[in-house]
Amino acid sequence: MKVVFDMDGTLFAGDSQLKFARRVLRRHPWRLLLMLPFIPAFIAWGLRLISTELLKRIFLSYAWGFRREELERYGEAFAREELLPALYPELRQRWEAHLSAGDEVILCSASPEWWTRPLGEALGASLVIATPVEFVDGRLPFMPAIPSPGNNRKEAKVQRLAAAGITRAQMGYTDSAADLPMMSLCERVVLVNPSPKLTRLLPDAEVIHTRNDINQ
Repeated sequence: MKVVFDMDGTLFAGDSQLKFARRVLRRHPWRLLLMLPFIPAFIAWGLRLISTELLKRIFLSYAWGFRREELERYGEAFAREELLPALYPELRQRWEAHLSAGDEVILCSASPEWWTRPLGEALGASLVIATPVEFVDGRLPFMPAIPSPGNNRKEAKVQRLAAAGITRAQMGYTDSAADLPMMSLCERVVLVNPSPKLTRLLPDAEVIHTRNDINQ
């Protein structure tokens, strides 16, 4: 059985991109200067003047100049020290139950590969699909390019899954309406702490409310 998991908001609370950036900026405070273009870009994004992909490229400029291997080391430590301990117990149990049943478990996230891949590998994922970011001469450029089909969200997830030979799955887990295209590939859908709107959009889905959500 093929099972597809989203990551941020599904396996743990919050946005791992913000958490990773905070980790880097704590160690390199001067890199806050690289974030200055993000403020007007965020306003432009809110006004729908620029795309989410362009906003992400501008945001990732805080890591300008890092070598690929440096970012991968940061990502591995981040996944091990911050993300693994933050997993919702209910979702980790589900994940491990799928592995025990011999299911093919796939992690498909819009976050960059630097920490998505080590997290998936630590959890025993059969396949990890994340947003790839292009390096130039081994270093991350300012506003790094994202190869086609772009930021790994919405239809891009479906395209990358198809490129990996996955056009159907028996079960999918998500917390976000952005994953509706990916969930359309799944026979069964599990929503994690969904909004009322998402619950209405997928009325037949199973719903999991984590203890963190219930206690809020």
